[in-house]
Amino acid sequence: MSASITYELRPIEQSELDAAHALELACYPVEAAATRESFAFRQQHFPGYFWSAWQDNELIGLSCGVRTAESSCESDAVKSAHSAEAGGNHLVILSVAVAPKHRCSGIGSALMRALIERAEADQLATIVLMCEQHLIAFYEGLGFEYVAVSASTHGGIEWHEMRRVI
Repeated sequence: MSASITYELRPIEQSELDAAHALELACYPVEAAATRESFAFRQQHFPGYFWSAWQDNELIGLSCGVRTAESSCESDAVKSAHSAEAGGNHLVILSVAVAPKHRCSGIGSALMRALIERAEADQLATIVLMCEQHLIAFYEGLGFEYVAVSASTHGGIEWHEMRRVI
């Protein structure tokens, strides 16, 4: 892996959702991965919160979330993204996926910064997410604080809730 690779970072387009879903399935167990339908909902209703990283016309990373009135991401309704509210004051990050061969190259951080900057521009109150234990330090490095082990066991995984106050 190269520490400095060249890639394009931009909001994802509807025509690219099949590639996004394939990347999601490559990065998460099927039980925890978002559905193609959920990706379509997120891109349609929250296009500014669905970012992608491309290298040579290949999708190598994505990050997405939804605005909601919920200040926690434990609810299964939030994870399905169909309880999202366009005017919600919180951003729940639902997916961050980087192709295995491109991990540890800064792509995940760049994708997260895109979501953080948009949430700041929209003057949201908080950004919340759930991550696996080995990613806690990564999110702390992006200004998130550890909240607790999540009550959610989505996909049979022990999740840890993180929060960043804006």
